[in-house]
Amino acid sequence: MARIGLVHGLGGSAATMAPLATVLEQHGHEVLAVTLPGHGTDPEDLVGVGWTDWLAAVPHAEVLIGQSMGAALALTVAAVHDHLRGVVAINMPAADPDGLEGLEWRRSRGHDWVDGPELAPGEVGYTRFPITALVEMVEGVLALDLAAVDCPVLLVNSAHDDVVDPMTAHVVADALSGPVERLTLPHSGHVATMGPDLALLTDAVLAAIGQWS
Repeated sequence: MARIGLVHGLGGSAATMAPLATVLEQHGHEVLAVTLPGHGTDPEDLVGVGWTDWLAAVPHAEVLIGQSMGAALALTVAAVHDHLRGVVAINMPAADPDGLEGLEWRRSRGHDWVDGPELAPGEVGYTRFPITALVEMVEGVLALDLAAVDCPVLLVNSAHDDVVDPMTAHVVADALSGPVERLTLPHSGHVATMGPDLALLTDAVLAAIGQWS
């Protein structure tokens, strides 16, 4: 059995990871599902909160499972610590200098907020974000040294992700130093933990954790 930390994406909450957490607990694993600082309350609470705050909130665990920004946070931990058995990275965002430039341009024009995608059915999260939080996320992903990640990684992407380009997974896989296993969820969107391929996802996660034990 393993101690597993679950990390949601920007705007989400621990509830985003609850379906996966339930299955892992049913299989005897100890699960720590965190709600990151500034999340789970009101979007205004993200103002003044950033990457270092989110990174500090990632649970100390043997296995980390992150979705979207949570995947980047999990891999950041893996890049600087050697205690992890493995990481499951779900719909990991790409490093995007152009995206950062676009956010800075909007901020220079007096825009403080950006509308986000609609929530998945049953998801608890935000649909609008302060530009400062988006800048923090993009800068954090840009700073991530994927080549320093040498633990095993299960890299998951959703075929119908309308937030992160599914092709991003190829770039991430090529940059990682350790062994990489790939999984594409054929029917899911960005919030894969609450999508129609949950059984496929949980089976793959359980199998990976079993291999890493």
